[in-house]
Amino acid sequence: MSNSTFAHQPDLSSIIISKTENGKFVLQINSSLTAFQQEVNYINGVGAYKTPEEFRNLVIKNFNTTFSIILNEKDTLTFVNPTVILGHETKIVAEISGMPKNINAIYLKNELFKDIHNNQSVVMFSLEDFPTKINYELNNDNKHELNIILKDGNWQIVEKFDYAVYLKYALYTLAFFLVSFLIYFIIKKVKKTNPQ
Repeated sequence: MSNSTFAHQPDLSSIIISKTENGKFVLQINSSLTAFQQEVNYINGVGAYKTPEEFRNLVIKNFNTTFSIILNEKDTLTFVNPTVILGHETKIVAEISGMPKNINAIYLKNELFKDIHNNQSVVMFSLEDFPTKINYELNNDNKHELNIILKDGNWQIVEKFDYAVYLKYALYTLAFFLVSFLIYFIIKKVKKTNPQ
């Protein structure tokens, strides 16, 4: 998708993780200025900022509480000096610290735009040892989470077991059996008290 697409659609964003020529790891999140404004206003209320600097500070505060990356199931990455670059396409850029040498699992969660209807983020890795041939999508269906592991040389999505869905169907099944038993018991009692 082109940058102009992200600049004009508040429900679209991109996450790019790359390495600079001098060896620093960098995170960049792109979306429309409107998307950042909608989220800041939703969380803090309209009128929460009066200057661009106050707006940037609120965006960074939101970023710090809604975005995370964990590698190898134990290495939580930190983001150094996050900066907000304002424009039609607005960006958060931060240096990534804590990158391990070998990577076999990636967990990324981005709820930065979770309150925007039908929002989706495209995750792109531009690093060796990361899945560079596939772009992943984060949305409401996967709870804005990417969970992948390296297995037999291939990156695979870890399917999450949804206990809520399992519990819902278990309760429906239990209710069905209870109602069936109750109906059976009532019919049996009626036949016993009113023999024909």
